[in-house]
Amino acid sequence: MIDIVNLSLQFGGKYLYRDVNFKINSGDKISLVGSNGTGKSSLLKMLNGMIDPEKGDIFKRKNIAIGYLPQENVTHKGRTLLDEALAGVPDLKELQEKETEITILLNDPDVDDEEKLGLVEQLGEIHHRLEEIDSYSAEARVEKVLLGLGFMARDFEKLTDHFSGGWQMRIALAKMLIAENDLMMMDEPTNHLDIDSLEWLTGFLKTYKGALLLVSHDRRFVNAVTNKTLEIFNTDFTVFNGNFDHYLKAKAERDERLEHEYDQQQRKMKDIQQFVERFRYKASKAKQVQSRVKMLGKFDKVDLPDFEKSISFRFPEPPKSGEIVYEVKNLSMRFGDNLVLDKIDYLRRWVCSPAEKKVVWHLHFFCSKRQIF
Repeated sequence: MIDIVNLSLQFGGKYLYRDVNFKINSGDKISLVGSNGTGKSSLLKMLNGMIDPEKGDIFKRKNIAIGYLPQENVTHKGRTLLDEALAGVPDLKELQEKETEITILLNDPDVDDEEKLGLVEQLGEIHHRLEEIDSYSAEARVEKVLLGLGFMARDFEKLTDHFSGGWQMRIALAKMLIAENDLMMMDEPTNHLDIDSLEWLTGFLKTYKGALLLVSHDRRFVNAVTNKTLEIFNTDFTVFNGNFDHYLKAKAERDERLEHEYDQQQRKMKDIQQFVERFRYKASKAKQVQSRVKMLGKFDKVDLPDFEKSISFRFPEPPKSGEIVYEVKNLSMRFGDNLVLDKIDYLRRWVCSPAEKKVVWHLHFFCSKRQIF
């Protein structure tokens, strides 16, 4: 489906990858991994035609449909949410407009019979294409995706201009899912999703028939939806079969081997360097010194793998609060015309009964789900 041949990319004189080869096949579900700055996002942009490689070629199957979700900075304006999402259905709007145009012409008395015959043929082709994309159920499919990603039915007629950055990213994600591409490329797609939307997306991608290439730090999500891992390491590509857990196991074994090779090489280089320093000015050892200097220059140095840094926190013991932790009086909250909290009164004490704990838990759960606080 996509062949990457002898691809190289560098920034500021530093190669991110050099003369790499890779193939994306139909049905591949690939997790793209690598340390920060190794060129993961750049690879997605190259495959999407947004940037050019320094050298090498990217061969794509004819008429391949590729969807790309960037990590941020997506904005939609001027349409309702539903219309914007429907724009993700391939050719739907153009076909519907052409259908309307031809229907008007067929009812025009000034159009002769020969012209009408040609228009009828065109209309038949349009209807065939509309059937192929299942246009009659398109709106229902779009609504299902929007609801799955956390939108409410009352949002469908709202202008996209009024949605915040995180919801703009969800709109872009919805359009890509609706488009039914041959390949979907996603850069941190879970950043703006809540738990319910993430679970829905995971289920959707499990049944998705096309190929998938994604960058994500969500280990559980990646494990659930991928079957290959492509690692960018030491300016090269390495492919691991299996999900992210399989990759981590293989990586641990590889890293242990590299550490051993690195230590051996360092000891050998140190021994050679010590020999050179010891006999540098001794005439009888001149040839041996020169030979060892050349050996040092010929070493293909082993690079240590990147290790994740761990951090720890220590917080001082906080002072205990008073008996009353907080008190709520006559609290109400609306989203537009929708009343979600109506005159809530509640007193939270440091020690409370099981019944009070139940009330507090439900109140906190409700508020967090509605994202009030």
